[in-house]
Amino acid sequence: MGKSLDRGEFWDLFKDRMVVLADVAPGRSRELAQEANEAGRQDASLRTRAEFAALFDLLNGEALSEPGHAQLTLVDEAGHPTPAGQAIQDYLAAAHGKEDFFDQSMYMVHVTGWPEDRLQPEQPVQSSGEAQLAAWKTDPADGRHIAPPGEGGMLFASPTFSLMNSGNRTLRAPRRSWKVNFQIADGADRLAGMERINLKSMFNDASQMRESIAWRLFEKAGVPASRHTYAKLGINATYIGLFSLVEQVDRRFLRDHFGKNDRGNLYKVYCGDIGCGTLEHRIGEGGDDSGRQYFRTGSEDQTYRLKSNDASAATYDDLAALVRAINGVGLPGGDRRFESDAFRDSVEALLNVRCILRWAGANLLLGSWDNYFATPANYYLYNSGLKKAAKQFVDSPYFTLVPWDYDNCLGIDYFQTEWQYTDLLDWPSATEKYCKQVRYPGRVSPTPLVQNLLRQEAFRQYYLDHLEHLLDTEFNPDSMATLVGPEGGPGLWDRVSHAAYLESHAPHEQPFTGRQFTNDEVYLGGFKQQTLHHGEAQIEGILDFVRMRHDSARRQLAGLRRTDPAGASGAGFPGVMESLPARE
Repeated sequence: MGKSLDRGEFWDLFKDRMVVLADVAPGRSRELAQEANEAGRQDASLRTRAEFAALFDLLNGEALSEPGHAQLTLVDEAGHPTPAGQAIQDYLAAAHGKEDFFDQSMYMVHVTGWPEDRLQPEQPVQSSGEAQLAAWKTDPADGRHIAPPGEGGMLFASPTFSLMNSGNRTLRAPRRSWKVNFQIADGADRLAGMERINLKSMFNDASQMRESIAWRLFEKAGVPASRHTYAKLGINATYIGLFSLVEQVDRRFLRDHFGKNDRGNLYKVYCGDIGCGTLEHRIGEGGDDSGRQYFRTGSEDQTYRLKSNDASAATYDDLAALVRAINGVGLPGGDRRFESDAFRDSVEALLNVRCILRWAGANLLLGSWDNYFATPANYYLYNSGLKKAAKQFVDSPYFTLVPWDYDNCLGIDYFQTEWQYTDLLDWPSATEKYCKQVRYPGRVSPTPLVQNLLRQEAFRQYYLDHLEHLLDTEFNPDSMATLVGPEGGPGLWDRVSHAAYLESHAPHEQPFTGRQFTNDEVYLGGFKQQTLHHGEAQIEGILDFVRMRHDSARRQLAGLRRTDPAGASGAGFPGVMESLPARE
C-alpha cells in the first residue's frame, strides 16, 4: 500500500476476501465495520461492494473529511499510521481469502426456505421467496445435526444462489453431489472470492477421506488443483450429511494459478460425441486434422467442452496442435520418434511437461482410474498461452492438465482390477478388465499423453525421480497413517467421523441421508481399514492400499534404476508449479 487509497483501490484491496467481524480487533475499527455491515447482508463478515463502500465513507468521516472524498490518508507527516491507516491494518489482519477459507476444518452450509419438491434438481434451480444460503465455521466434533453459528457468526448469507445436482455415477444416487452458484450479477458478493463451490457426496467412499488425501497429494506435487475442506449440509430442517467441499475450476482458479494468463481456453473432457478424451490424433476427409476433428457443430454432448472464452477462440485449433505434438505427427523415425530431441522440443513448446509428469506419478500412486488413466475423461486441459502473449493463446498455445474428481481412488474398484500393482511405465496394461466391462472389449485404454512422454528418456527420468520423491515423503505407510490419524487424535479420521456418524441413528441402520454405507461400514472402512464389498465395488482400506502400492512401486523402481539411475533427471523436489515460458 502507498500513503493513500482511493475508493477503487480500497475495494481492490478487499474484493476477493471477507473481513470477519469477530476477528477485527475490539475498538473503533470493529465498531465501524459493524456499522458498515448494515449496508450488506448483515451476516458476520464484510465482503460486498456496498459494505466496503460504506466502510470507506465511514473511515473518511472519522478523518473529518466529507463522505465520498476521493482519498483515504494512511500515514501522517511523521510516517505514523493515521486512524484510517490503522483501521485498514486491522481489517487486513481479519481478512480471509480463499486459502484461509480452505484451511478451516469444517463448515456448516445451511439452506433455508427451499421448496421441498426441488431437492433433486438436475438443472440449476434459482432461489426465490424466502430462500437463503448461509455458511459458518463449525466444530467437526459437534454432535448436533445443524449446529447454529458460534461466536464468529455467519460468514456468508445470501438470498441469491442456485443449486443443482452434479456428478456422473452419483447424479441419480440416493445421496447426490451439489453444485452451488452464488448468482452474482456484478461479481461483488463472493464467498472468499469464489462464485461457485462443489459439495461432493463421496458416495463411493466409506472412509470419507479419499478426496482430501488426493487433493493434498496434488498440492504437495506442485500440480494446479482444487482446494478442499469439509462441510455439513442442511436443507431446511433436514441434515443432508457430510460433504467434501471442493473449489470450482473457473476463471478465479485460473487467475490464482496462471496470473494474467487467465483468459485462455479451458476444456473439460468427457466421454462424448467423438468418444472419450484420449487425445488420440484424428484425421478427417482430405487429411484434415484441424480443430474441426475434435467437436461436432451443434452437439450437446461434446467430448472436449469449452468452459470459458468467446466464440472467436472456439476453433479447437489449439487443441489440435497439442494432439499433433503429443502424438509426434510429422516427425521422422517411426515408433522411435518419441525418443528424439525433436519430439521433446516440440512437446515442451506447448505443454507443461513436468507438471503433467508430476500429476501422472501422483495419480498412478492414488490408483485413480476415473480420469485420463482409464476412462479417459474427467479432467481439464487449460491453454493459458505464453507469458506476455496471453491474447495470442490460440496461435501460440501452452497447455496444462488440471485434475478433477477424485472420489474413486485409493482402492475403490468395480472391475476386478488391482490398481495398486499398475506398471509404473505401462498404464494401459492395467485397463483391460475396465475396457471389457465399460466400452472397449479386447482393448486397453489409449493414453498417448502419458505413454508417449514416458518413451522420451529425459521425461521418463524426471517422472521416476518424482515418483521416488513421493514414495520417500508423502506416499508411504507411515506418512499416510499419520495423515489419517488415530481415533480421538489429530488426523482426517477424527475430522470426518463425528459428522459422518450423524447420518444414521444406529450403527447398522441405513443412513437417513441416502449414504450407501452404514455407520458400522464407515467405521470398518475408515478407522479399522478393512476391505469392504458393496454391490459391484471392492473397497480396500486406505492404509492397506497405500502399503501395497508403495511396496509394488519400490520393487518396480529397483528394476528400472538399472537403466534410469536415481537422480538422473537432475531435478530438485518437491516440485512447484512452473512459471509460464515467454513467447520468443
